[in-house]
Amino acid sequence: MKDITEIAKEIVLITWDKPIYELAQTVIQDKDRDCGLVYTTQETLEEDARKLERRGTKIFISFGITGKFVRRAVTCPVIALSIEEEDIFQALVQASHIGNRIAVMGFTKTMKLLNRIHPLLNIHLIWKANPPISQMPETIQALTDVDVFIGGCYQAGIAEKYGLKTLVLSPRREAILQAIETARSFLSTDRAEDRSRTRSSIYAIMTVQPDGTLVVLNKVAADYLGIHAMSISPNTVSEVCPQFTKIMDCIENQVPYKNQIAQINGRFFLYHAEPVFRNGLLNYVLVTFQDTDAVAASELAVRRRLAQRENVTTYTLSDIQGSSRCITDTLKLALKYANSQENVLILGDTGTGKELYAQGIHSAGPRSSGPFVAVNCASIPENILESELFGYVKGAFTGASKDGKKGLFEAAHKGTIFLDEIGEIPYSLQGKLLRVLQESQIRRLGDENPIPIDIRVIAATNKNLVELVPQGKFREDLYFRLNVLNLRIPPLCQRENDALLLAEEFLKQASLRQGKNFFFSPEAKEEILRYQWPGNVRELQNMIYRIGVINETDCVGADILRQNMLENAPLYKHKETDMPQPLSLKEALSITGYNKKKTAELLGISRTTLYRMMEKEKIEPPERK
Repeated sequence: MKDITEIAKEIVLITWDKPIYELAQTVIQDKDRDCGLVYTTQETLEEDARKLERRGTKIFISFGITGKFVRRAVTCPVIALSIEEEDIFQALVQASHIGNRIAVMGFTKTMKLLNRIHPLLNIHLIWKANPPISQMPETIQALTDVDVFIGGCYQAGIAEKYGLKTLVLSPRREAILQAIETARSFLSTDRAEDRSRTRSSIYAIMTVQPDGTLVVLNKVAADYLGIHAMSISPNTVSEVCPQFTKIMDCIENQVPYKNQIAQINGRFFLYHAEPVFRNGLLNYVLVTFQDTDAVAASELAVRRRLAQRENVTTYTLSDIQGSSRCITDTLKLALKYANSQENVLILGDTGTGKELYAQGIHSAGPRSSGPFVAVNCASIPENILESELFGYVKGAFTGASKDGKKGLFEAAHKGTIFLDEIGEIPYSLQGKLLRVLQESQIRRLGDENPIPIDIRVIAATNKNLVELVPQGKFREDLYFRLNVLNLRIPPLCQRENDALLLAEEFLKQASLRQGKNFFFSPEAKEEILRYQWPGNVRELQNMIYRIGVINETDCVGADILRQNMLENAPLYKHKETDMPQPLSLKEALSITGYNKKKTAELLGISRTTLYRMMEKEKIEPPERK
């Protein structure tokens, strides 16, 4: 017996069956020098397997019940050597010369053959599936009235103890060669995809031959499928996991099937079946699967980890949709601003998407690899806003963290800080903010030492800061420091046909959410273009999502749109804003003296759209006197 500490092979055939060991010796010496061979005992098998795995073995080859012990001891895959139908047939013929009552234990794969041929041999056949190991002596002992017992080395050894005549079945030379070839192919695929360690330790994994036979099986898969309570001989997919229907489809169609769901014994599994080819022919199907509870736990961990990845952008300027001239011009200007390092002040009504533009400017600029820190100045209480923005040192105030805290300006170092609702920042804090912008350094609360920072500031507001300055609500010097570059986001009502374009996109999203295929009626489209959308894109998006939930048919009509528009009306009836309000069509026409070209320019729309709007509202030029 060779000392296993001398063996460092990725593929190892391990057995306590002397005939199998001697046969494997000749095969490996003649054909393969990359496969290790270990002859062990039943008592030391599992510990030897664990030692080999620690030394680098990535896949084991074994036969019969030995494979179960190995599979129980290690996490890497185990290939089960197979018995051919011809071997079973020859064993039955040989046994029929000894006696009439013949018992066969295990070899589930060959049951169809046994049932078909045993009447031809004029024998009485008793077939037993492999019971759990603890029950095997009791099961074999009960076979006292049989003339011959056929099984593997382990079962035959027990049968001999009870005085039964036995025939031991062993795999052929070709089965060992095929197992080594399968192991090589599996390892080469595993290395190519760089996932052997993950698969071995996390995923259940098995490989299936084109005839549906399970070949490679790791411990996780065996535990999931309950292989330990079934035949240890090679099994078929139809016996072990018929619920994995896409495995046979993968064999037949030779295309991968991913993200499939199957239920076994009350547990749900997510599985993937991928065909693996050799010389253009299907070699085997690689199946990986996980309990859906484990998948859900992994997803939760990922989402928590991603949630911790603060200070990153989600949107780019290309995510902002619209084809109107005013929105195209705004995007062009935003792209120019992105290539600059100057501070930007974004103005726009609520719901126009000011943060989308801020993220887009950051993502398209030279600081895109740095952090993007968004701060809603209106959402943070005034008494803690300063500590949030600038941080504090240990003991700065009652309740302060013992380790101090880094402020949001520090977190934005080498990146961008987005100050949303800048018009809501307390006047008492505006001077400190101005000092930070002027000196490019901050001072934590309770600290005398300044900390240099390298940031770009993008601020946004729906208030008219110019009017707040003379009212003493906003510092003039801070206004000019922020308003180096100015970007005004047009309201949705000035964006020509963009409302319909956006509505169509939101309706597609609602269809995906609800599993339907929504579409607007012609009247609904007209209603979308006619409505002024005082809540802008946010109102439009929320309304479409709401309609997606309550609409009973795929067709979204004008009536349900009007109903929701009326429900929103009270929200904007007394809407107060310091931003200039958009002109109505009649007001614009009156200002320009009904000059179509000037009216279209004033409203930021095309002349075609102007004519259509005038026709809808039945507006005609006044008669000239």
